[in-house]
Amino acid sequence: MFKAFNTLVLALGLCAGPVFLFSQNNTTADSTKQLDQVVITATKHERKQSQTGKVLSVISTEVLERSSGQTLAELLNRQVGIIINGAQNNLGTNQNVYIRGAGIGYTLLMLDGIPLNDPSNLNNNFDLNLIPINQIERIEILKGGQSTLYGSDALAGVINIISKKSFQKPLELQAVLGAGSYGTWKGNLSLGGQSEKTSYSAQYSHLNSQGFSSAFDEKGLGDFDKDAFVENNLSAQLKQQLVPGLLLKGLFNYNTYTADIDAGAFVDDRDYITASNNLLGGAGLVFDKQNLRLTANYVYNSTERIFEDDSTFVPTTAFDKFSRTDYQGKSNFLEAYGNVKFGQKMEFLLGIENRSQNMSQLYRSISDFGEYVDELKADFTQSNLFSTYASLNVSKLGIFGFEVGGRFNQHSEFGTFTTYNVNPYILIKQQLKAFINLSSSFKAPTQYQLFSVYGNQELKPETGINFEAGTQWFSKDQSTQFRAVYFQRSLQDVIVFRSTSAPPFGQYLNFNEQDDAGLELEGQVQWSKLKLGFNYTYLDGEVTTKLNSGLDTTYFNLLRRPKHAINLNVGYSLSKKWEANLSVRSVSKRIDNYFNSSTFESEEVALEPYLTLDLYQEFRIKPNLKVFLDLRNLSNQMALDLYGYNSRRFNFMLGLQGKF
Repeated sequence: MFKAFNTLVLALGLCAGPVFLFSQNNTTADSTKQLDQVVITATKHERKQSQTGKVLSVISTEVLERSSGQTLAELLNRQVGIIINGAQNNLGTNQNVYIRGAGIGYTLLMLDGIPLNDPSNLNNNFDLNLIPINQIERIEILKGGQSTLYGSDALAGVINIISKKSFQKPLELQAVLGAGSYGTWKGNLSLGGQSEKTSYSAQYSHLNSQGFSSAFDEKGLGDFDKDAFVENNLSAQLKQQLVPGLLLKGLFNYNTYTADIDAGAFVDDRDYITASNNLLGGAGLVFDKQNLRLTANYVYNSTERIFEDDSTFVPTTAFDKFSRTDYQGKSNFLEAYGNVKFGQKMEFLLGIENRSQNMSQLYRSISDFGEYVDELKADFTQSNLFSTYASLNVSKLGIFGFEVGGRFNQHSEFGTFTTYNVNPYILIKQQLKAFINLSSSFKAPTQYQLFSVYGNQELKPETGINFEAGTQWFSKDQSTQFRAVYFQRSLQDVIVFRSTSAPPFGQYLNFNEQDDAGLELEGQVQWSKLKLGFNYTYLDGEVTTKLNSGLDTTYFNLLRRPKHAINLNVGYSLSKKWEANLSVRSVSKRIDNYFNSSTFESEEVALEPYLTLDLYQEFRIKPNLKVFLDLRNLSNQMALDLYGYNSRRFNFMLGLQGKF
């Protein structure tokens, strides 16, 4: 059945181009900019988007400026092929990123091309709550296996967040101030400028919300307390031209938040908090002369998280009267790569990269059995991943172009591993593109999977083979575009936790196989003042696991990920000063697992389908000053992402945004 579906969807994906002319890849009508804009993430250097066959989407500056009333998770959640589980929940909820159905930690998140991760996290994934949307200039989303250029964790794709740099004057001030539902208010202040040799920026963001109960009040008693959220973010960047052709870069980010949380699904807790802070700093050099560009970067990244459940309020289901867990993850990232151009048609990339990281964990609890302490020290959890990679990009061979590349990896625990990518495409009359991508990818075992009490230092990396084929059509003026992509991914040696009968009663093992496939349709149409946009994602997946009998069993396992997701947007310029955008999101039924504390068993439960309606409006008081009103979930739907946890009902954000 699964193979038959693959064949059918491949045929549809390659033939659907002339049919769906009203599609687009984001719910805001111009969120995918013109095909020939210059992008970075596809090839690790500036390149016109038409000169790559990779599936890359761009969330533009204009869209981000219209998203001040939202979180980053909400914005990403409406992109084709992406589900952010927890995007509709209370602030401070885990924001799990799923690209094309891949699991948590299979998407590499980057800031200005630098990997973001948290080694203290089970899946090594970075917390989206730590990234304020008002400090972002644009976002490039590259789907498919991208380990050849970007290494571990890029099994399903890459999300490259590019910091705000759009300061044109020697001194420029940008500000956002907003207030809205759930006692929420936010502010962002950006100061920056540029001269002939220097550009700089400094930004501060604050977000404060009284929130609502994270746990769902199933019995409707109304006695669940509100879970508040407070966040502060500070960032700075500097670019200095030292001599002609040599640029020095520096960056600094410090992000922190505190959130009230609950004890679990349907379980309120009035003194349970989580706090997280992230420090990222680094520097780089870029030498650019004629057909040669050399880049070197070093970045230090440190994340600290705590979970503390005090004893002033103890839920009836609680085992502990008091508990506190302190996590710390540290990583050092060093890379150097060079781009060499051979005329106008060929470019060669060669690079090296080194990632070293460790984590520590201290858990302390007090129960009726007394005090319990468990510690995992940083000096025991050190690992190192060294890589070298190369890529050849050829374009304008008539209608043909291609990219081929490979990567060699040396990990301190599992040894060596290689990846590759092959990406041919054709471009006809600058209007019709067809492409095929075949790549291998991998995810290294995390620090916790390797070194915790349940760890296994014999673990191998999780590996993937990714295939995608598609077509893209766009009008001569590029106001109308369409893209259809079929994708298939097969993962081997998937790491799972297996219970054992002897202490510590469990261990991480390479055990399962995972196969996913689907179809993405996206596009946009513009007539004068009216813009229409649409995207649709179909997703199917199955896992193969071995039973105790030695036989294999296969079943659908894409928990919390819908088979069908649709986003529709209508934008209209009511006047030169007044714009409005109406967005509709439809999500099909999902499956979730719920641990029943009464029966001590996991149960499969259904998350109901939902449809939400949003309305955004902005009015320009002056060319550089506007007022915006973002109305979300107008129909007041109960759009649950997690079983037993609350979601936002109707909510709004009213604010001012200006440049001075």
